Amino acid sequence: MLYVILVSSILTSLYEFKKFKKKQYVREIVFSSVLLTIGVILIILRIANIELPTPLTGIRILFQPVSRLLIEMLS
Repeated sequence: MLYVILVSSILTSLYEFKKFKKKQYVREIVFSSVLLTIGVILIILRIANIELPTPLTGIRILFQPVSRLLIEMLS
């Protein structure tokens, strides 16, 4: 399963890279490569049964200090 994901992601990136290279879209090449790499890493971690944090955990980490500050200001 891992090899299927890696091969399909490599083929997809090569296809997109050729399309973007013809039009000289450098930013799009970088952006799509970064997103594809992040996606492949997340899929591999999921297949390896490594526990990943939920997006809610990140939101809590970001907004908890702001929430505490607002509570202190309003009380």
